[in-house]
Amino acid sequence: MTLSILIVSFNTKGMLEQCLQSIRRHSPSASYEVFVVDNGSTDGSPALVAERFPEVRLMANSDNRGFAAANNQALSLAKGEVILFLNSDTCLLPDSLRPLLTRLEEQPGVGIVGPTERLEAGTAYPTICPSPDLWFLFLSHTGLRHYFYTNPRINPYRQTWELAYRSGEPVAVDWLSGGCLMVRRRVLEEVGPFDEGYFFYMEDTDLCERTRRAGWRIEYVPRGVIIHHGGGSSEKAKGGLLTLSGTVSELRYFRKHRSGLDMLLLKALLFAEYTLKLLLVRSNDPRRWAYREILRTIMGLRPATVMKEDLCPR
Repeated sequence: MTLSILIVSFNTKGMLEQCLQSIRRHSPSASYEVFVVDNGSTDGSPALVAERFPEVRLMANSDNRGFAAANNQALSLAKGEVILFLNSDTCLLPDSLRPLLTRLEEQPGVGIVGPTERLEAGTAYPTICPSPDLWFLFLSHTGLRHYFYTNPRINPYRQTWELAYRSGEPVAVDWLSGGCLMVRRRVLEEVGPFDEGYFFYMEDTDLCERTRRAGWRIEYVPRGVIIHHGGGSSEKAKGGLLTLSGTVSELRYFRKHRSGLDMLLLKALLFAEYTLKLLLVRSNDPRRWAYREILRTIMGLRPATVMKEDLCPR
């Protein structure tokens, strides 16, 4: 199967270089192409790609268009039968992608697969979750998610991941992390590409939701392993921007995929949370503007997306 690897970068020059070197060392397929879409980096990332990796197709944007839009930009030119959405802060190992490609070749009903992700120190961590519902977001926003979702006695999804990881056998899941997401082109032709209304966060969740509803299986393939340093482009963004982007993405996801009652309850939860945070945060805290913009979004006083003016320094 021919493969197109799509990488979005934003001020991750060092990690991007390691990522591209790992692809070059560990050729993932007999026939593959690599795209890098740079979202307005100021650290010399585009020059690095152009000078050190001439085999890579570089698309350098003048501004940050968001993760979903940048991936779609490369997708419009990609030719592969299989598309790999790969974060710039990852590194391939000698046999990272072969188990994923083999699974797609052998199982025509599987539309999306993802590997085991490990930290540089070697620790593996779950990259699968249940489809987000109100309970999931309640735990996330109240700080209880860590306890519930890391305890295999309480969270059956944690049990699923641990059993699959130990056995090495693929398992069906609701959604996978977008850090390394391998998707059949047929799936993207059927359900559409990433929704560009998500600037950052939950675009992978949304794609998996649409894929499952179209009748395709999504599988975690534990024998495929990559290194994921974590953070990457997100560490280069302001904390307030990440908070705003994550929250408006949750609202968009619920508007698309959940009931009106669930949407109303989520807004009530978020309104209470961010009203309290706005009252408690210091006036010079960089997150203050994000809390204010989230409240304005909930009340319908601004578009439910991240806008260019949100990217300006504050």
